[in-house]
Amino acid sequence: MWALRILTGPQAGQLIELKLGKNLIGRAPQCDIKLVSPGVSKEHTEVAVFKDKIVVTDLKSSNGTYLNGIRIQNSLMRLGDKLGVHDVLLDVIPAPEARATSPRTTTTHTGTGVPAPMMYQDGGAAAQMPPMGMTQPGMPHGMPQAMGGMPGAGPAPAPAYSQGGIKGLMDKFHEYMDRVALPGVYKLPQFVEFKLVLLGFVVLFIFTTTLLSMIPMVAITRASIINESKRRAASIARTIATINQAALLQNNYSSLSTNAAESEEGVTQVLIVQQSDGLILAPATRAGTTPDLPFVHTARREMRPQAVEIDSSTIGASFPIGLFDPSTGEQSVKAHAIVLYDIGSLAFDDGRAISLFMQTLVIASIVGLLIYFFMYKLIEFPINSLNAQLDTAMREKQDNTQVNFLFPPLQALIGNINSLLTRYIHGDTEGGSSAAGFVNKDGEAENLVQIVGFPCIAISREGRIIACNAAFSQVARAEVSQLQGQPFKSLPDLALQKNIEGLVGRTLENLRGIHTDQLEFSGHLCVLSCQAMATGENVDYFLITVSPTEGGS
Repeated sequence: MWALRILTGPQAGQLIELKLGKNLIGRAPQCDIKLVSPGVSKEHTEVAVFKDKIVVTDLKSSNGTYLNGIRIQNSLMRLGDKLGVHDVLLDVIPAPEARATSPRTTTTHTGTGVPAPMMYQDGGAAAQMPPMGMTQPGMPHGMPQAMGGMPGAGPAPAPAYSQGGIKGLMDKFHEYMDRVALPGVYKLPQFVEFKLVLLGFVVLFIFTTTLLSMIPMVAITRASIINESKRRAASIARTIATINQAALLQNNYSSLSTNAAESEEGVTQVLIVQQSDGLILAPATRAGTTPDLPFVHTARREMRPQAVEIDSSTIGASFPIGLFDPSTGEQSVKAHAIVLYDIGSLAFDDGRAISLFMQTLVIASIVGLLIYFFMYKLIEFPINSLNAQLDTAMREKQDNTQVNFLFPPLQALIGNINSLLTRYIHGDTEGGSSAAGFVNKDGEAENLVQIVGFPCIAISREGRIIACNAAFSQVARAEVSQLQGQPFKSLPDLALQKNIEGLVGRTLENLRGIHTDQLEFSGHLCVLSCQAMATGENVDYFLITVSPTEGGS
């Protein structure tokens, strides 16, 4: 039998057995599989289990049923497929009884009608389920891709293997860097001047890159040297065969000579070996003996020209010597010209390798120092510019600084500085108090946003996002860190942008009222409420909340 495993949502991890026949999925109490998600219809999907197949049917739900990311009305479901019931992701796996050797109880149900996780009979740990990313017995190795295009679900849920595997590894890497590596790096500028720390990293990069670049360079050079050694050895063997062919065919062995080849640079041995018995015919000093070289016996068996690498320092080349045999119509081989060639005659010496390394290091150092210069100036410029503008603003009572760099953390810092300058100047001139008495309105806004139970965002009167809570980031489909300090017009939801813009305009006309508008999120109608937080007639910031309509959820 089969079971559905819930992968996302508050019920993630639960395992629910499928019965033969129809299995109803939805929010209603009478459903066989009850999902506690507001976007799921009362009777959303039907999963029909037969002996040889599983059929999924969408019951005209509001937010749709998805199979492997594609919205369906009626479709076959196979082992390992991902079923999306609105924003709840499930997959089909073999039922525990079919996969486990130890006995387990069947699925129990809680009082709410939600299936509880399966338990061991002894009441110990929850029923063992394979880790995300592991293949079930009988399950295809390729897992379906993440579901996409599901309304109300935000970014498509990642496949199980990425949630438990790649994502887990990345989380551990970031945690290690934040807790172990980076704190030490952040302390370096406390003991050494910042530009020297940056220079140290650049020098380390230059030296490491140069050293590592030598590895493929040496490998490529060695391959080239071996190919050239083979070519030269084969050429020498062919020349020896050509010179001695006539004397060999006349059986004039005393005229055979290898002197010309022996004088070539890199040649360690030159032999003319008889094909029939493997005896050496030339040079004369070794004539009549049998060479103790495995390569010679290989050459006699191959009967064709060849050049091979015998060991890391020697190349062996052979060329057959023979004549045309009219009785067989083929070349008859009588002997082989054998050449052993030393690769070291063409290879680098240590001095040349060190020289090449130093040349590469010098070139990399010149380029790296140029990059360091521009990198340091790129870091130094916005700080110097902001410092000069801040000094002028403090002296001339200005409340505007700017650096046109597309760097969100810097823009957030500038926004906070401008807000601080504004409060400092207004507190000093209009309120009659000194700068020591002003209230940090940004901090106040951040605290209010976190207290509000609904999705909430605080926007400055200049249109900058001061803070938002995690619930609002889900509604806006963006991370809190990406929104904070940015203009509200950077929100990815254009409809939400327009509603906020309209609410802010109406609130500026009447600072004392709470202004509302309506907007649909994932098929649910919600109320946007905007309240101006003001000191006297000056707006400090706008507080905007998103709440369900009356009777909604």
